[in-house]
Amino acid sequence: MIRTLILGLGNTLLGDDGIGVRVAEQLQGSVSGAEVINGATAGLSLLDKINDYEKVVVVDAVEMGKIPGSIARFSAEELLRLPESQSFSLHEIGLVEVLKIGKSLSEDFNNVIIVGVQPKELNQQELSPEVEKSIPEVIAMVKKEVG
Repeated sequence: MIRTLILGLGNTLLGDDGIGVRVAEQLQGSVSGAEVINGATAGLSLLDKINDYEKVVVVDAVEMGKIPGSIARFSAEELLRLPESQSFSLHEIGLVEVLKIGKSLSEDFNNVIIVGVQPKELNQQELSPEVEKSIPEVIAMVKKEVG
């Protein structure tokens, strides 16, 4: 049974927002013991996906106020402690909202790790050079998380 999920989120039509999807595409079939899913802009259906696995590694574009291409690792609990006013995800119903809904339903997200990449450009279809350059490091982080 596959116990680990690698979930790439984002919209490839919005430039750097597609980083999670691009990483998922590159990881497809290359990480033993893990299922790789292109979650695109999955919204609330993420809740069902997250609950089916012992460990979930999410890759997404994250507004952190850092230099474009910067990478950070977060636990689900860290995301849930962010102030309400802080916009983290670039999606209408983002990962934070899904986690909050799950928490209100008494879900436990100790199994969820987020690898976030600071976007630069959201008004084009390609990744910006800064975010494109971060892909090998993101892949290495994801593989390390999977173990």
